[in-house]
Amino acid sequence: MKSLSKLYRIGPGPSSSHTIAPFNAAQAFSHKLPAGVNAIRATFYGSLALTGQGHHSEFAVDEAFKPLPVQMVFDTLTKKPHPLTMKFEAMKGGKSIKEATYISLGGGELLSHDDKSVNEKDVYPFHNLEEIKDYMAKEHIADLKAFCLDFEDPSIDDYLLTAVKEMFIAVERGLSEEGPIPANRNPKLQVSRSAKAMHGVATSITDEEAKRTMLISSYAYAVSEGSACGEAVVTAPTCGSSGVLPSVLYYLHHEKGVSIERCRDALYVAGIFGNLVKQNASIAGSIGGCQAEIGTASSMAAAALCYLDGLSLHQQEYAAEIAMEHFLGLSCDPVDGYVIIPCIERNGIGAIRAYTAYLYAKYVAPIRQNKVSFDNVVDAMKLTGDSLKKAYKETAQGGLAEILKASQGSK
Repeated sequence: MKSLSKLYRIGPGPSSSHTIAPFNAAQAFSHKLPAGVNAIRATFYGSLALTGQGHHSEFAVDEAFKPLPVQMVFDTLTKKPHPLTMKFEAMKGGKSIKEATYISLGGGELLSHDDKSVNEKDVYPFHNLEEIKDYMAKEHIADLKAFCLDFEDPSIDDYLLTAVKEMFIAVERGLSEEGPIPANRNPKLQVSRSAKAMHGVATSITDEEAKRTMLISSYAYAVSEGSACGEAVVTAPTCGSSGVLPSVLYYLHHEKGVSIERCRDALYVAGIFGNLVKQNASIAGSIGGCQAEIGTASSMAAAALCYLDGLSLHQQEYAAEIAMEHFLGLSCDPVDGYVIIPCIERNGIGAIRAYTAYLYAKYVAPIRQNKVSFDNVVDAMKLTGDSLKKAYKETAQGGLAEILKASQGSK
């Protein structure tokens, strides 16, 4: 598994796989350009070709190659083994003199056989949670933070503190903003920010449970609406699911007085669960559907909530498993390729699911042995994702995306 610093990336929305990764790939290629290059040709394939425009891929690549002009090619016909493949060509006098192909793996991670500088190294020599638990028992390690510090660079503590601060900045910025979320002229996508109004409603609710639900939802909307507008977020584990974990942490910090340092420590716990999904299945909607994004984010948030309540590692696993299990089969069907419908609302639901999973772990785990492990549910998620048709994996060709093409309604 990779470092937690590679799971929690700080960058612009709306998509880690379609925005952050293309920018980083383009930047890497720009450092290797031969002399005399006067233009770039960028070709996107698969999901990048089908939804890249709605995910701001072209803007990210343009920015990385400035001041060179970039010719964008969205190739929806050529079949590639991986649906997040992109190729950059250095042009001189109308001819390609150098090229490199990059694959976006999800969460901003890249793989390239042509440019090995972008390939990230593993720092954790483990394959699943059972191996981690065995190691912790053998070494008498009490919690997942201590486990992580056995393998991470010492700078990770400061990095995760920066990450949680950026999460909270995204929440607070989103709660202060109003106005439309940029999209195309499709009347179905004329959506305005709701987080500020939702928060206003939440603060006026007297019922404790309803108030908590709406506060957490407003925080999730605040981050995911900002991501949809291209604002900076923390991938947790992706931009498309970046509102889930920050919302529950911000709730505990702002409403319950949990220190920012404790929230930082919860990122270690959440990060291990997110990294296990990333390694053994996928966190990319174009690979596993939305279960890979919102399902993983909900698992991470549920485990973090358990940790902050002092629950055991067994209960943290219980909560993470429950959160993921009940998102199995969730398709990734962004309407017109924009990370707006149904993505923003799913962040709110994912956060609430995380809180419910935490409550199950706290009150049900002591009286009922769960028959499904976290490793089991990750395997099931991969199996389910592999079985999903291409239309349901971030292509804007299935589900709500397909239905709303013929509809004039709006949500």
